Amino acid sequence: MKTLIFLCNDNSEIDIRDDIKDAKKEITAGEFYYTTWSCGNNTRIEVGDKAYFKRTGSRPHGFFAAGNVVAALEGYQLKTQNNYQHLSEAYLNSFYGNSFMVVVQIDSVVDFDQPLEQEKLKSMPQFKGANFTFMQGGCKFDERFCESLDSASEDHSMTLSRRGYGKRLVDIFCDKGKKHKDEMNYQDAIEAYNQALDIQPGYSKAINALRVCERLLHNQNTRKISEIKEIKPDNTSEESESSNISDSSNESETIQATIIAQLQKEGEQKEETTSLGAGFGNYQKNKEVEKAAIDFVQKQYDGWDIQSFERDKVGYDLTCTKDSIVKNVEVKGVSGGEPAFIITANEIEQANKNPNFVLWVVTSALNSPKGHCWTGCEMLSQFELKPIQYMARLRPIFRVEKEGGCYV
Repeated sequence: MKTLIFLCNDNSEIDIRDDIKDAKKEITAGEFYYTTWSCGNNTRIEVGDKAYFKRTGSRPHGFFAAGNVVAALEGYQLKTQNNYQHLSEAYLNSFYGNSFMVVVQIDSVVDFDQPLEQEKLKSMPQFKGANFTFMQGGCKFDERFCESLDSASEDHSMTLSRRGYGKRLVDIFCDKGKKHKDEMNYQDAIEAYNQALDIQPGYSKAINALRVCERLLHNQNTRKISEIKEIKPDNTSEESESSNISDSSNESETIQATIIAQLQKEGEQKEETTSLGAGFGNYQKNKEVEKAAIDFVQKQYDGWDIQSFERDKVGYDLTCTKDSIVKNVEVKGVSGGEPAFIITANEIEQANKNPNFVLWVVTSALNSPKGHCWTGCEMLSQFELKPIQYMARLRPIFRVEKEGGCYV
């Protein structure tokens, strides 16, 4: 896949600002914005090529939109004409003067007067030697600098979108996914995050959120199965009685599975309650300590994209994302000066298996907070972990009635 640069001079494209407004509306509605654009005499453009739109003519010069080349509708493809069968499906069977035209779907746009300026890019060391001067549209950008352009464009468009001067379709799908997740519609959330990844395959925010939703959906389905198994059939007929006798071992396993699932659910609820404020002291104070600790840690990730998973019981409280860096942060607040706290089995599992896991312990959280940070490996090696409680319950007894006696 190539990266192509399409040119836009507002002296000739006088409606470009209105076009950008239309693009923002389409993207806000969760749709790509489709446009046709001239590409000079370039005959090597393929469906799927990355497309950047660059402002020329009046200053500032720079990039204001991005997307991908797509196929023209079958009845409008230039390749259907005899002289152009060598062209790809992207070429339209109409011309802009003497220039070919291709179809582009745009998924990211900023205001025309606030582009990612090429003068700024030229000053960056990663663009040393890059050529930003193009004689016609549809020219190929030097592949040595494509990744850096993608990263700079993402940062620029994300910043302007947050300020209301742009729109990114990947953010629309991520917001939709978060809404579904908050409503516990995990399957719909997964679909939305996959749509985001179709646009930007390496987007760490969507990747991490997708994994969380897949795990939550698995847990949700497991609970539903346990609830179904807990419902016992009416054993009034001889046939059902006989079936129950022959399948007594299966029934035993089913009931045991149900009890285990219930214990796990109660254990998770217990873990959620006891983890507040490091698990010591009264409930109200623990809440205050926990909030103070979360606020403190969020300040340490100023400039990062932060998502809260405190209520989802995934084994950490926050996901902090910056560029390609992801941190799954578990926060423990302590009212005193000693970093002693309750930690759940789920959090221990994250420390063991998740390379992005980070533990923050905030001591003296309510008066003079001080932060301490460990990776998962450091936490497991430097902390002594001791069990402090167990769940106790009478063992279940299973009885299956039979003529002449019973099985216990």
